[in-house]
Amino acid sequence: MKILITGAAGDIGSRLVKILGGYLNVDLYTSALESLNFEANSFHRSFDIRSNEFFSWVESIKPDVIIHLASVIQLPKSMTIDQAHDIDVKATERLLETSIKIGVKKFVITSSGAAYGYWKDNSKWLTEDMPMRGNDDYFYSSHKRQIEEIMARYREVYPQLSQVVLRPGTVLGPNFNNPITNIFSKNIILGIARSESPFVIIWIDDLVDYLIEAAVTDIEGVYNVAGDGSLTLKKIAKRLNKFYLPIPSSALKFLLSILKPLKLSQYGPEQVKFIEFRPVLANNKIKANFKHQPRKSTEQAFEAFLQETKREYVKA
Repeated sequence: MKILITGAAGDIGSRLVKILGGYLNVDLYTSALESLNFEANSFHRSFDIRSNEFFSWVESIKPDVIIHLASVIQLPKSMTIDQAHDIDVKATERLLETSIKIGVKKFVITSSGAAYGYWKDNSKWLTEDMPMRGNDDYFYSSHKRQIEEIMARYREVYPQLSQVVLRPGTVLGPNFNNPITNIFSKNIILGIARSESPFVIIWIDDLVDYLIEAAVTDIEGVYNVAGDGSLTLKKIAKRLNKFYLPIPSSALKFLLSILKPLKLSQYGPEQVKFIEFRPVLANNKIKANFKHQPRKSTEQAFEAFLQETKREYVKA
C-alpha cells in the first residue's frame, strides 16, 4: 500500500510518520517544507503544496491513500490570509481533483471542530450531523468550513473516492506550541463572564491512531475527535495555579481593539468568540465506529501535556 502524507513536518504529521513508517507492507511518501528522519520504507520530498511540482510528484507516485494534514493554524507575519487560503482551501481542492484523476482509493483529512464555528447558539454538545458554520471573520474556522463543503461535494459527485474526515478538538502533545497553549502560558487567564469556555482535548497519540485506522481499514465517514468529557477555562486556570479573571465580552473586545494595533496583543476583538463560544464535540460516533478508543480523557490529556512538555506552564 502506498500512503502519501502532506504536512509531515507538523506536530501531528511528524508523530504519524514515526509510527506509520514502521508498518509492514506500507510505502510511505511524505511532503513538507522541513526535513525529517524517516524509516527505511519512507520517501520524502520538500514541496510547497501550491506548486505544480508537488502535484506532478503526486501523479507520479499514484498513492492508494492520501492523508492530508497540511494546514495553516496560526497566520505568520509573513503570510497573508489569501496565501493561507491558497494553502488550506485551493490546494486541498486541487489535491482532490488529482486524486480522482489518478484513482486514489481513499482520502483522509484533518478538519477541525472550528468548522462548526463559534456561535452563541451552538449546541452544548455538537454532533456530526450539525451544520458547518465556520466564522468568516476567523480565517482558520472559515477555511475549515470551506474545505468541509468541498469534501461534501466530492462525496456526492465522486463516491468512488472513499473519505474519512476527522474533526479534532484541541490537540495536545509534548512540547506543543499553538494558539491554545499560548492561552495557558499567560500569567493571568482571561475568561468571559457568564461563559464556562469548555475545552475538549484529544491527545496526539490518540489522534494518530485514529488517522492510521482511517487509512488502513475500510472505514468511511465524518467524525468528531475528542477525549471524554470537557474542561472549563476556570478549571484549567486552577490547575495551572494562575489567577482566573472573567470579564464581560464587550470589555475584552474594547481592550483588544486598543492592544492589538499597539502590538501588545496578538489577538483582536474578533477573536473573543474563540473563548466565549467554544465548540464542544461529542465523541459518541467515533467511539462506536472505530476499534481504537481514546486512551486519555480531556482532563487526562491536559495533565499529560503539563507533565511531558518542556515549557513551564504551572505557576509556582
